[in-house]
Amino acid sequence: MGRRVNTIIIVPHNKAKFFKFSFSTRTAIFAGILAVGLLVFSIVAIVYTGTGVTRRNEVRNLVQENRSLRMVNDKLSRTISQVQARLDEFEERTKRLALVAGMQTAGGTLDQQGSQGELGRGGPFDRVPEDPAQLKAQASWIEKHLDSVERVIRSRTRMLASTPSIAPAMGVITDGFGPRKDPFTGLPAFHRGLDIAARRGTPIEAPADGIVVFAGHEHGYGRVIRLSHGFGYATVFGHLSKILVHPGERVHRGEIIGRVGSSGRSTGPHLHYEVHVDGKAVNPLYYILNAF
Repeated sequence: MGRRVNTIIIVPHNKAKFFKFSFSTRTAIFAGILAVGLLVFSIVAIVYTGTGVTRRNEVRNLVQENRSLRMVNDKLSRTISQVQARLDEFEERTKRLALVAGMQTAGGTLDQQGSQGELGRGGPFDRVPEDPAQLKAQASWIEKHLDSVERVIRSRTRMLASTPSIAPAMGVITDGFGPRKDPFTGLPAFHRGLDIAARRGTPIEAPADGIVVFAGHEHGYGRVIRLSHGFGYATVFGHLSKILVHPGERVHRGEIIGRVGSSGRSTGPHLHYEVHVDGKAVNPLYYILNAF
């Protein structure tokens, strides 16, 4: 059997000349396979080229992101260093405040997990690792102990303000605290306060911050004022000629509360001044720092 031949005749429009192509079936099959191969190769080449462009874009983006991340990391490292410096400063300030407040220690330390150690056991803070949780734990530690120091300082400030410390009136001490002879009976007696002789009308000042718990007349004391200062302190002012405060009124150290007189059981113008600590009368001279 002879080789099969295929013929294609192309006749242009309105022209007598025509073109004829003859080819075998094997050649047609080969040409078809070649065309399909070229088509597949073109598709693969297009896909590969597009993928390559995409990958190059991705690599370029990754390079830019890495550069940005390095900048962010550098900035974060600088920020952590600055925060560490501030923590060191706060630590030192906490220690100084603790000393001022009379505290033996500013507190404990933080262990490696960021939890608080036992109080009074350690020295300075551990260095801050590059861990936000640990950084936050140390900041909380400092804040907590600063609050503790501030509470102690506020308490001590209130206590100092409430401690009698100035002479309630300026004059001459005519009788001290302790055993004596009663000026009216001549019998042994115990004098619970301090007698300060002064001109009638001499102003009497509150020796500390406090609240007026009594302002009126008492047998023996005449016109009297009683102040409660808190922290166990109380003061009494007797034989006044005039009372200038009212019960329930809050007074401050140095504020004028009355005037010297000779009311009640008195031999002449003077101030009878008592200081009580936890309900017990003590020598007022121990609580006068600016006179006598």
